[in-house]
Order: sequence, then structure tokens, then C-alpha cells
Amino acid sequence: MKERTAAVVAGVAPASALAVLCYRGIYLRWFADDYWTAGVTATHGFWGGQALWYRIWSGRYVFTFAQTVLISIGPRASALLVTIATLGMVMALRARLRWPLALVMAWAILLCTADVPQSLLWQTGLLSYAIPLAAFAWWLGNAAGREELRWFDFVVPLASGGCSETGVLAQIVVCVIAFAAWRRKPMLAALLGSLVSLAIMAAAPGNLVRKAAYPRMPPLASVIEATVRDAGAFFAGTFLGAGLPLLLVFLASAVFAPRISRRLLIVAVLCAVACVLATFTPAEAILLTTLPLRARIVPYAFLVAAVAASGAAVQERWRGPRAAALMITAIVPLITAVQMAREIPQARTFASRWDRLNAFLRASRGRDVFVDHAPGMTGTLLFIAHDPANNRFMSESYGLRSLVSMPPDHNGRLVIGPLPKGAVRYRFD
Repeated sequence: MKERTAAVVAGVAPASALAVLCYRGIYLRWFADDYWTAGVTATHGFWGGQALWYRIWSGRYVFTFAQTVLISIGPRASALLVTIATLGMVMALRARLRWPLALVMAWAILLCTADVPQSLLWQTGLLSYAIPLAAFAWWLGNAAGREELRWFDFVVPLASGGCSETGVLAQIVVCVIAFAAWRRKPMLAALLGSLVSLAIMAAAPGNLVRKAAYPRMPPLASVIEATVRDAGAFFAGTFLGAGLPLLLVFLASAVFAPRISRRLLIVAVLCAVACVLATFTPAEAILLTTLPLRARIVPYAFLVAAVAASGAAVQERWRGPRAAALMITAIVPLITAVQMAREIPQARTFASRWDRLNAFLRASRGRDVFVDHAPGMTGTLLFIAHDPANNRFMSESYGLRSLVSMPPDHNGRLVIGPLPKGAVRYRFD
């Protein structure tokens, strides 16, 4: 009886938080790098824009294609992405797990990651990390324990790996470890798909252009030292900052997951550790900084999986106390649901104002537009700047001559004087 009650509580609490997240996602709109794709698509066309990005900036060929498709559909397509990512993650985990544990893990991965605004509430972040992660998680659940080869064993990792360097490196690590442990054909096919994806991204001429913006790679010893330091900080910060969510994952797995072998536990822990090292090392070697917070959802997801595996490996004793502790800890998802719900009125207001501004800018093609009372940032990302040079891609998206937030600023100096002939002003609020 206690386990049945725990199942209801452990299912309803994270499901409530995920439902609020989906509702919050309705008010997702374009900003920051979303306009980079929109601007290049407007000036170079559907295929020309993708070719340009591959040549001058990034080899993320699947991400660029998906982003261009959504940009071509229009901004309202963004409103579906959070729900797609959420349902995709839940169903991927549900392929091998009971509903309560699948919901708890999906909640922990999506709503307890280091940077929810950039990983989940931003179209670029969703297509780079969250949605590909859900796709690869679905493949893992489908391939686990299977000997025969299927066509999507190559295609899904190929597609999900083409969305970010962080994601494809994690995929390669997982596939190598899994193949070494079980020697199964699906793991080998997925490894090949991931390697092909990495090769396509690595071959992009834009990588050299992008690398030129950063200093030269430091000595190998410095990279190793920085990576170990970053990895240690990541594990310590995750267990301190997301300790209660991870405890809930552990308890839910201890109560609802089938017992697993020692080999599977070792594989899960190795994957978690290796994914952190494999994703943090290139950041220190190329960017000379730690892995961006938004990208950490990838190694963090495998850490959550390792915690779940640890829970599934515990002995059968003390199931009653575990279920009781699970029901108490299940209050944490409800807290995150309340916190997310409090953001909705502000997000709704911003989306409404964004929609009106979007319609105005589309009607102002070829003109200089000056916007009063526009937020310079949305969360931690750029929206409309005072220097028109920083709004280049946004203005190109709408075919404007220029776009600037009032008061105008040029090279750090306030521009005083009448507006250009034919310019129009718009009040954002």
C-alpha cells in the first residue's frame, strides 16, 4: 500500500512541474542567436544560409538545418519546442522504466540543470542540447538489451550528434563504453553514426574561423589540470546544488526500478565520469574556459542516469522506509513547479509585447526603427541593444535598414540629434 501511494506521489509531483514547464514554453519567442539564423536565412536563403554558417562559423549541420526550418515556419513554431523536448524526454525514459521513475528523472534532467533559461527556454539551446539529448536517450532505451541491428541505430545518433559538439562527444563515450561491455551490433552502429557526425562537424571550415577568435591552445598539462579542476567543481557543485533532486532520483530508482547487474552499474558510472571529462576537455583546450552552463545539461543527464543506476543496485531491504522518504522528498518538484509558475505572468507579458513588435517590424521593411523601453536582455541573453551594430542580424531578419533601442549608442558614445529621415519609433511596453 505504501509503495502504491509513493508511486502516485512520485508520479504526480514531477508531472506537475513538467506540465508547468510546458505551459511556460508556450511563451517562448526568438532572441539572441535565434536571430542570427533568421537574419542569414533572410539574406542568403534557406540552403545558402546553412552553407554560409558551415563555411564561416559552425559545423552543427543538423542543428542549423532544424533551426532554419523552424525560422522559415515562423516564431510561433518555437512555442511547441519545450513541450516536444519534455514529452520526448519522458517517453524516452519510459521505454525502459516505470512511469514514476521516468517522470522523476525527466524532471531532474530538465528542471534541475545548471541553466534552465538557456538550455530549455531558448530555441537555440533546445535544438542544440535538450531535444537531441532526448532523441539519444530514446535510442539508448530502445537499443538496451537488443542484439539485432535496426536502421535507426545509425541514423538517430547521426542526427542527434549533428546538433552540438558536446552532445556528439558524450554519445561517442557512451557507445564506446557500452560496446566494450556488451559487444552488441546496435552499439557499434550508433558509435559509427556518432563518429560520422563528429567528422562532418570537424571538417567545417567555420571551425578555423571561429578558433581564430580565441587564443592559441595552452600546453597539454595546463588543459589536463584545468579539466580536472572543472570536473571536480562540476561534481561538487551538482551534488550540492542539485542534491535533493538527485536524492529523489536515487529513492525513486531504489523503489521502482528493477534490480540491475554490477556491470550495468559500473557502465553507468563510467559513462557519467567519462562524459564530463570528454565534454569539459575541449572547452578548456579550444575556448580556454569551462564548458558553458547551457551545455552542461548533457553530462549532467548522464550523471542523473548514474545516480538512478546506483538506486537500482541497492538491496531489497528497507523498501518501506525508502517509500516514505520518497514521498517526503517529492515536495521538491512541487517547489520547482511553483517557482516556474511565478515566471509565467512576466513571460506572457513579454510574449505579447514581442508579438506586437514582430508585426510592427515586419511592416517597417526598409526603414530605420528606434524602439523605446525595450529590454536589452531577456534573462542572460541579448534582445535589443542600444548600438545598432549589435542588432545586425535582428534587423536583417525583418529587412530593416537599422534597428536600435533608445537612446542610440555608437561605439560607446551616446548619439544626440534628430532621427534619420523616414525613421520610425516604437514603444515596446
